[in-house]
Amino acid sequence: TYGHDVGDVVIKGLGDILRRAKRNTDAVARFGGEEFVIICEETDARGAMLLAERVREELKKTLFHATGGAAQTVQVTCSLGVATFPEAGETWEELFKAADEALYVSKRSGRDRSTAWTPGVRSAHERAA
Repeated sequence: TYGHDVGDVVIKGLGDILRRAKRNTDAVARFGGEEFVIICEETDARGAMLLAERVREELKKTLFHATGGAAQTVQVTCSLGVATFPEAGETWEELFKAADEALYVSKRSGRDRSTAWTPGVRSAHERAA
């Protein structure tokens, strides 16, 4: 909608929000074009959901100021998926797949929300595929 320049401003801003929200023991990484991963040690599903909601709320209230041809102020939301070890998987691949399944439940459920992986999330994801 707004172009690559605005998208870059938003992605950098989200990166800043993620760095501020994480603990010293957490790791943040950009996983794809507009996807990020936070790896949290010794964090249960409740703690991971609290972090996800904190990030989601902070992003939602942030105004991004993009300059260039036409200066714009943009507000965005995000959808998040949460997966925890060992409930959602015991390997990196299983955990990433579970987080992705939860993310797509968030997107299909109206966006701007966080979803924690549960066994029901996997079956809902498979039915929609």
